[in-house]
Amino acid sequence: MPSLKRLFLLATTCLLISPAFSQEIDSTYTVEPPEGYEFPWAPEEEIVSASDVIQEANLLKFDTTSAILLEEIAYDRDYIPTVSDEEIMARLKEMEKKGEIPMNYHARVRLFIDFFSVRKREFTLKIMQRKNLYFPLFEKTLAEYGMPDELKYLSIIESALVPSARSRVGAVGLWQFMPRTGRAYGLKQSYSMDDRMDPEKATIAACKYLKFLHDMYGDWELAIAAYNCGPGNVNKAKRRSGKFHFWDIYEKLPRETRSYLPQFVAMAYVLNYADEHNLVQEQPFYATPSQEIFVSQSVDFGKLAQKLNICEEDLAQLNPRFRYKYVPSGVKDCPVKIPAARFDYFMANKQDILDSVKVTSKKPTYYAGGKVGSGEKVYYTVRRGDVLGSIAQRHGVKLSNLRSWNNLYTNTIYPGQKLVMYGAGAAPAKPSTQAVAKNTQPSANQVQYTANGKVHVVREGDTLWGISKKYNGVTVDKIRKANNLKTDKLKIGQKLKLG
Repeated sequence: MPSLKRLFLLATTCLLISPAFSQEIDSTYTVEPPEGYEFPWAPEEEIVSASDVIQEANLLKFDTTSAILLEEIAYDRDYIPTVSDEEIMARLKEMEKKGEIPMNYHARVRLFIDFFSVRKREFTLKIMQRKNLYFPLFEKTLAEYGMPDELKYLSIIESALVPSARSRVGAVGLWQFMPRTGRAYGLKQSYSMDDRMDPEKATIAACKYLKFLHDMYGDWELAIAAYNCGPGNVNKAKRRSGKFHFWDIYEKLPRETRSYLPQFVAMAYVLNYADEHNLVQEQPFYATPSQEIFVSQSVDFGKLAQKLNICEEDLAQLNPRFRYKYVPSGVKDCPVKIPAARFDYFMANKQDILDSVKVTSKKPTYYAGGKVGSGEKVYYTVRRGDVLGSIAQRHGVKLSNLRSWNNLYTNTIYPGQKLVMYGAGAAPAKPSTQAVAKNTQPSANQVQYTANGKVHVVREGDTLWGISKKYNGVTVDKIRKANNLKTDKLKIGQKLKLG
């Protein structure tokens, strides 16, 4: 039975959760570099994650191990215990006996143990605060799939236990699935919903993917490495080294992956021996008991929270897969979690509540920063020579919205691709006659004549498709062939032959 303190914490989730953890974060920035690192690259190129620091240092033959020696750290040794290598080795062996995954000691592992237990204690305490929200789910699902319990620590390295964590390359959720891999394992993604942020569905997908990787290698260390960098990179490292174990192929792996497994082992160790390192979390969070209701209509979470007399942030936390705090229209039996304590009240007043929580604006559209207007959904088929920014400009929508609507994490598009757009400005703006004349005719200083013929000087905003429209009889293919272009990227000031 939970203590009074735990019950109090449960009832005040909205007040206790740190604002920093309630926002979307980039999992690449989970931890900062240790103080005292002498970055051997320009300040504007500094990367703040510990793993990236180690990767860059490895590449430049920088001795990170000596740079993080505890002897160089001024800290209260009575408050933060000093632990010998021999003690850590013995504890890792004890962990290995109880589990299934090798817990090998290595200088890199020791580095991250010191990092999490000494330098970044505050980060580790935040993880200890959040772990009870998700570890019971991880443990249950891993057991159902016959997977090692230790794999639950992998999610910490991936996302810092934040369901909305988003990496710079587009990986999302507690288990950081890329869009394609997520879809391959049943995680649906749309403008308004993303199963990669659903803890239950993403954990099941992670179990399936990790099981697939372990079946491929028969080795948990390689499976974990492949989860980070993909099987292709692990196989390449095996071929290049002619060896078959993680620490044997270590130098041939991508730099990020070299730190990935050591961070996993270090975090598993630190959480198992937190008391021995005087890491004590006195205000842990606990998951709000919940039950599912099923809706076949749009639902505004703000209105639903108001009708149920609950905190809107709590409702959003129970339903992280809904990207913008609403259930879209057109769904059928869509599950929504509400606090179990309000389930009976909902069922007793179901119809009245559902009638009053519908999204009332016409065709609502949202992006990460809020509402952007209303209007019908339209599709645009990408043509050869199109640039995402130009498409957004022609249709009167923001580039950031266009990327969000289509789950695009870069500006890369390809001919034949269908782009969805929403909002009042979704239809292409009709330019004035003067604007048409201006846009379809090159300016005087854009055209030059040489011995080889006419040349176009590229200006800001120019695309191959746009340039071809300015000159009669000149196609995109002609421009490509005349200038031996391998891509559609253009540089300002570049001179293009026109056939």
